[in-house]
Amino acid sequence: MSASLSLSASKEDLLAALIQAENRIQQLESALAQAPAAQTSASAGTDAQLAEQRSFYETILAELPVEIVVLDEAQRYLYANPHAVADPAARQWLLGHTLTDYCTQYGHPLAYAEQRQAKFTQALGNQQSISWIEETPSEDGARYHQRNFKVILHADGSLRMMLGYGLDVTERYLAEEKLRQSELQLLEQQEFANQVLDTNPSMIYVRDATGRFTFQNRGMKQLRALGERLEDYDQSYPQASIQAQERQIYAAAESYVRDTREEIVSEDPFTLPSGEVLYFQTVRRPIERPDGSVEVLAVSTNITALKRIQETLQRSEKQYRDLMHYAQALICTHDLNGNVLSVNPALATLLNRPAEAIVGRSLAATMPAEDQDGFAEYLQQIITNQEVTGLQRILPDGSTELRYVHYRNYLVQETNHAPYVLSHAHDITERILAEKEMKRARYEAEATARARENFLANMSHEIRTPMNGILGYANLLAKSQLSPIQQQQLNVIRSSGQHLLAVLNDVLDMAKITSGKLELDQTAFNLCDSMGQAVQPLALQAAEKGLAFYATPLRLSCPLPWVVGDQYRINQILINLVANAVKFTKQGSITVKGLLLAETDSQLTVQFSVADTGIGIPEDKKAHIFEDFTQAYTDTTRNYGGTGLGLSISRALVAQMGGTLHLESELGKGSTFAFTLSLPRAPLSVPVERPKNTDTTRLAGKRVLLVEDNEINRDVARLFLEDWGVQVDEAADGNLAVALFKHYTYDVVLMDIQMPGMNGLETTAHLRRHPDPRRAATPILALTANAFRSDNEQYLAAGMNDCLAKPFEEEDLFQKLEALLNTPPPAPLYDLTHLRELSRGREAFVAKIIRSFLTNIPVSLEELRVAAEAGLWPKAAELLHHIKPNLLSLGIAGAEEPLQQLERLRQASNPNPAEAEQLRAIVLSLIAHIEQVLQALPHEVTEQDSQSIH
Repeated sequence: MSASLSLSASKEDLLAALIQAENRIQQLESALAQAPAAQTSASAGTDAQLAEQRSFYETILAELPVEIVVLDEAQRYLYANPHAVADPAARQWLLGHTLTDYCTQYGHPLAYAEQRQAKFTQALGNQQSISWIEETPSEDGARYHQRNFKVILHADGSLRMMLGYGLDVTERYLAEEKLRQSELQLLEQQEFANQVLDTNPSMIYVRDATGRFTFQNRGMKQLRALGERLEDYDQSYPQASIQAQERQIYAAAESYVRDTREEIVSEDPFTLPSGEVLYFQTVRRPIERPDGSVEVLAVSTNITALKRIQETLQRSEKQYRDLMHYAQALICTHDLNGNVLSVNPALATLLNRPAEAIVGRSLAATMPAEDQDGFAEYLQQIITNQEVTGLQRILPDGSTELRYVHYRNYLVQETNHAPYVLSHAHDITERILAEKEMKRARYEAEATARARENFLANMSHEIRTPMNGILGYANLLAKSQLSPIQQQQLNVIRSSGQHLLAVLNDVLDMAKITSGKLELDQTAFNLCDSMGQAVQPLALQAAEKGLAFYATPLRLSCPLPWVVGDQYRINQILINLVANAVKFTKQGSITVKGLLLAETDSQLTVQFSVADTGIGIPEDKKAHIFEDFTQAYTDTTRNYGGTGLGLSISRALVAQMGGTLHLESELGKGSTFAFTLSLPRAPLSVPVERPKNTDTTRLAGKRVLLVEDNEINRDVARLFLEDWGVQVDEAADGNLAVALFKHYTYDVVLMDIQMPGMNGLETTAHLRRHPDPRRAATPILALTANAFRSDNEQYLAAGMNDCLAKPFEEEDLFQKLEALLNTPPPAPLYDLTHLRELSRGREAFVAKIIRSFLTNIPVSLEELRVAAEAGLWPKAAELLHHIKPNLLSLGIAGAEEPLQQLERLRQASNPNPAEAEQLRAIVLSLIAHIEQVLQALPHEVTEQDSQSIH
């Protein structure tokens, strides 16, 4: 029987047999319990039968390759077969005990018992069977058992027992586990492959013969999603019909691959819902399935960007061809030897030759002969700098007229290609000719301006010179005893002279304004006091006419009216306006007001207004009243006098100062002129002007050299000077002045500028070269009939100490002379401090430098004098640049400023006559100054030699 219950029996058959045996035992036990006591003899036979059956079943359970146990309701073991507990003693001990008791008794882990008891409890709670896989440690590795427990109940529902069995499923479990791991690895590999395909920028898919997608990566899904949106539109929608046609093209290509089993490559369009068209390069190849069917693998790469680039390149190439053939720009290419590689029609037309006749020729052949020598230098520049911009002259074939082109050329270097030059140029001949015409016109305008300036300077000289005599004699005559009639006649002479001088000043001011040479001083002054003093004489004139004169001084609204500006010009504006008011008002009043409009820490904004009750200005004349030489009425000059320049000058001065000038007037009711200026505040520590010294006896005993070619002006100046006790020597020209200066010592020299032969600048240069340094430094006062500030700067740069404009008042001459004669002694001619610092106390080094200077500088000075007198200004500039470090190292006083003024010699290659004269005078004066240093320096070397001897 044991053989019939072999190991091949299934666990289900074993379980059925167990249950059948248990049921049979239960039936027998029940029958035995119901038998009467009288049948004791019969029961004995039944017990024997039950014992036989129990033995039979236990034998079967012992032979089964299954662990079988039976437990009661307290989880105590009622039965365990040898497969459950191999040791008979342990198996016998287990009966009546729990698994926890067993583990404690035999030293097994209690966790094993706790896990089993939890399962028992779960089965009891559910009153059903429970099954699980349990891992049991073993010497040859872990073993796996499938545990099953079944709850067996009595008929009344109470627990009878729990039947449990366990099968060793290690081999099956390990095989299933290996299968699961293989499946997981396969899934991971498939997931990795899908990720790789999804991240691939190409669209990848597989389709069968029915058009069904058997595979598609993420890119393909996204593209399909874009395309399928078109299916929502009506079929009349343009993109929907276009994509339907495109799908037919795709299907035809796949059908061809399935039929021919060949791989094909195509360029496929794909229209988006927006209408944008994408382009894909698609590779299609066949895939044969085991069942013989053929699917198509397609890999599509988006080449839209490349397509756009190709289209752009094609457009660019077309544009380049169009540019070469149709552009007005002059375009060509040439190699690094200058030979033409290509030329566009515009340049060929300019050169008057067909393009094929130009290609291969040297680009230099298109230039005039005198320009071809510089072509090699251009080639070197383009190779070195890779970009060259410039202007080139072109001589077309068969033409004598040059053309001018402005070019920008680039060196083009490409891999595996010979470098070449791309030239892009424009014909600017018309512009060049226009610029030449403009330069010629500008030169003529400048020449005209210079001629006008020279005319004004000559006019100023010619008028001021006799005016100096007229007013000078008038001043002298006023000191004598005159009858009342003679005094009245003298006043007329002086008034007429002053009027003529005022007219001349107005004309000169307008000339300065129109030529842009009107310069403004920037000095600190009290604006209120200055304006009050300026209009005071006009207030007296108004009173003499019987006019009321009202004034509101600026200080009422501005307690600190100290500003920085041109005091004389601001006064001139107010004087012009008040003088006009007095002139054009016969009765009534004149009101002058000064008002502070605004102020900051650094600036004052003020307004001055002049109101009168005069004749007024018609409405149609207001727009023209400020024009040059314009007055409101044609008979104004006859009735009132004047040049018509006062308002023009005032408006120009206000504008140059950044202000505004306004007019309000009504015919017959008077006019109001008001100007507003914003002026910088003066520093708080403004120097107080000292009262002028009028004690003429301070000049008594001084000796003056008067250099003046005009006899009348000499007489006037001499009479002024002699009246002050000054000894005067007169020279009618520069040569006589130089001769007198050599023989006599003077305290001051009065020098006229415009003289025949040797002018005042040249004479000054000769005087400054006197061998005696102290006599060479004699103060020189320029007596000038010119009124331009640049003239005064020229005189000061030439070595003069101060300037006095003709005609001059006696008091002005005195103040100038008094200032010059009381000037502190001149600074030393040189200062060796810096040189000694460089030498670090080595006097031998200092002496060496001085001897070198004494030896070499005279030669350079003579060359400089020759260059200046000959007008060789580039040579003069070179010599000055050469000697400048020597002059500065020796600390030669007064050399730095002339050197700065002469720096423009570097650009003055062709100065006009006036500029040349100014440059020559400055150079000669500098030479004279250095010659004085040369005379004094030997003393330094002698002193050092004597010190070395001692």
